Amino acid sequence: MKDYTIVTRKEAKLLTRDVKDRLNEYHWQRVFYQFECLMKDDFHGPKGANPPIIPPIPGSKRSVVYFGSEEHGSYNHHNQIAKFKGKYYYAWSNGFRNEEDAGQKVLFATSPNAVHWSEASVLLDVAPGSRWAHNCVALYTDGEAMVCVIMSEETEHDETVTGMRRIKPEDAYIDAYRTTDGEHWEKAFSFGTGIKWIFEAPRLTQEGRLMCVCNTKKDGPAIMLWPGSDICAKPELIHVPEPEGAWFPYGESTWYQTDEGRIMVFWRDEGASLRLYVNHSDDGGKTWSEPVLTDIPDSMSRLYAGRLTDGRYFIVNNTIRTLLDRTPLMLLLSDDGVTYNKVYIINDTPCVMRHKGLLKANGNQYPCCLVDGDKLIVAYDENKEDIFCEVIDTTKI
Repeated sequence: MKDYTIVTRKEAKLLTRDVKDRLNEYHWQRVFYQFECLMKDDFHGPKGANPPIIPPIPGSKRSVVYFGSEEHGSYNHHNQIAKFKGKYYYAWSNGFRNEEDAGQKVLFATSPNAVHWSEASVLLDVAPGSRWAHNCVALYTDGEAMVCVIMSEETEHDETVTGMRRIKPEDAYIDAYRTTDGEHWEKAFSFGTGIKWIFEAPRLTQEGRLMCVCNTKKDGPAIMLWPGSDICAKPELIHVPEPEGAWFPYGESTWYQTDEGRIMVFWRDEGASLRLYVNHSDDGGKTWSEPVLTDIPDSMSRLYAGRLTDGRYFIVNNTIRTLLDRTPLMLLLSDDGVTYNKVYIINDTPCVMRHKGLLKANGNQYPCCLVDGDKLIVAYDENKEDIFCEVIDTTKI
C-alpha cells in the first residue's frame, strides 16, 4: 500500500468574523460582476450595494502628484513619502515605458499640505544612452537630513526575454543619497551588491534600532537591523526562512511593534497563496519565528503596516484574493495589533492604463504610508502610470 503523508500548516487568524465576511462578500460580488454573471436583474456588483459592503473612508482628500506621459515617462512606480522640515516629499521611479528599463530615473515632488504638489524634479538621472535603471526603494528622515535609498541595475532590453529577467541582478547595487536642504542630493553611503531589494524605509524599534526587511542575493529574505538610528551605518542581516510553498523574493514586507514589544512583520507572498504571511520577534528583532499564513487576503502586491497616532494599528494593501487585482486598495484597522475589526475602501475606482508597458498592471497599488498627527497619508500609483496621494483624517474612522 502506498504511504501517504499528510502535511499540516500553521495559520494565523487575524480578522474578526465581520471583517472576514465583508471581504468575502466584496470579493464574491466583484468576481461575479467582472464576468457578467447576473445574480438578479438589478445586480451592479459591489459598487451597487447599498449600504456598501465595505464603506469608503469618509472625507479623505485625493490628489494627483504626477501624470505619466509618453513625453515625460509613462511608467511611474515605487512610491515613497516622508515629511522633512515642514514639507512633504514624495519620490518615485520614472521610466520611459517599461518597468526597470534602461534610462529609468528617480523623481520627487514637494507639498506644504500633501494635497497641492510641486512640479517634479530629478533626484537621480541616468546618462543618455546608458543601460542602467534606478529604482526608488526608500525615503527616510531623522529630522536633520533626508535619505533616499536607490537600487541601481544594469538592464538587458531583449523583447524575447520575459519579466524581471531583463535585468542583470548580479550587477545591481543599493546606495543612499542624502540631502540637508531638500533640493541637493549627494551619495552618502553604499549598501553594496549583496542586497537584492529593499521596498520600505527603515523605522525605529522601541529599542532604538532602525529596522526594515530586504531580500539578499544569496540567502533570500532577511531582516536588516541597524546598531542604532544612523541609516548610513552597516546593518546586521538576519536570515528569515521561507515556509514551504511561500516565496518572498523582493523584500516587499512591512512591520509594526506592539505595546508589549512584539515586532510583527507581514510578507507579500509570490507563492500565489493570495494571503499575507506574518512572523514575529520578541527580542527587538534579534531572532524571529517562522512566517505563517494569515487569513488576510492579498492580490500579490506591495503592502504597508504601521501605527496611528491614537495607538491603533493598520495595514494598507489590495485586500482581495484575486491574483493581480489591484483595483481595490483597502485599509484594515486593529485596536491591539492582533485582531483586525474594521475595513475601509481607500480607492476602488476602475482604472485602465493609457500607455502599455512591460510588467505594468492596472490598479491602485504599491502603498507607502506616513502617519502625521491625525492624518494618515497614503502614497500609491494608478496603473504604474500616475502618482496619487490620499490624505485620511484618522479621527473619522
